[in-house]
Amino acid sequence: MNGIRLLALLASIAASAAIAAIPVTTAAVGELLQHPVNSAPATVIARNHPSLAAEIDARIEEIPVRVGDIVEPGALLVRLDCRRYDSLQAAAEAGMEQLTSELEFSSAQLRRAEGLKQKKGISDEGVEERRSQWQSYSARHRIQQEAQRQAALQVQHCDIQAPFRAVVVERLANRGSFATVGTPILKLVQLDDIEVSARLRDREAESLLASKELWFEHLAQRYRLVMRKIVPVIDARTRTREARLIFAEASAPIGAAGRLRWTDGAHELPANYLVRRGGELGIFLADGNKAMFHPLPGAIEGQPAVVELPAETLLIIEGRQRLGDGDTIAIQRQQEISDARKGSNE
Repeated sequence: MNGIRLLALLASIAASAAIAAIPVTTAAVGELLQHPVNSAPATVIARNHPSLAAEIDARIEEIPVRVGDIVEPGALLVRLDCRRYDSLQAAAEAGMEQLTSELEFSSAQLRRAEGLKQKKGISDEGVEERRSQWQSYSARHRIQQEAQRQAALQVQHCDIQAPFRAVVVERLANRGSFATVGTPILKLVQLDDIEVSARLRDREAESLLASKELWFEHLAQRYRLVMRKIVPVIDARTRTREARLIFAEASAPIGAAGRLRWTDGAHELPANYLVRRGGELGIFLADGNKAMFHPLPGAIEGQPAVVELPAETLLIIEGRQRLGDGDTIAIQRQQEISDARKGSNE
């Protein structure tokens, strides 16, 4: 009989312990932590957007491209009337041929005079005269070489070619107009050398440098970025520094205005997991079958909190509002808690 009573007593104690255990659900802290996302206004810019101008004085014969055309390096953009410069080049080449012939004749005379000198067939003055003539022809020959090179450069300037892959964004002159040196004709924007520019304050710049996840948002599209440089000069008016980033893969259109976004290096827990106990904000952790209150110094009501805990630490999610530090808990699945609540309501 005493054995039966002892068994009944133990069963009663076990039942009381089961009733006292508060049902909760848990999740690993590492699954709940978030990286805060920062942002700043940003714009996509082209590093090169030149206005192509005439480098010679000539009439515009042809502009074979239109606004909006995409041109490849070396493509013909403008052709100028080159007749005058072709003539100057031909004259320079003819002058070069004449001076080359005269230089060769003078060189031969100098060699002959030096040979005669050894045989006492010519005076020293005669040799020096031949050497002076050869030096004069050599100097004139070098001058004519430069004249010929300049004439060839002028002819090359008759055709204006695309310096890189670009889009034509503006036409500044017309066919038939006379262009002088410096007259702008076309405006280009380079397509394959673009960057994202953003203005940041010092703390934002430091956070951006520490981040490993950067992207540009434009019209609900995300474009992955890579940091290139933060300009080491602070704007005296805005107290900001410029950040320059490049697209890692696909790029947004040039001129697009959007947001530069990046994740912070800190690990934050959403505010809805925080509870207040004894005037402190913190979280409840599962330590075996016990609830342990873990205060978070510096946490602010309604804001995410920085949590430095191992990723596998179990955080109590459901049932935390009923808990006190040291309470006995029974870790259950979400469905089991929902069924328990439903049964108690009935």
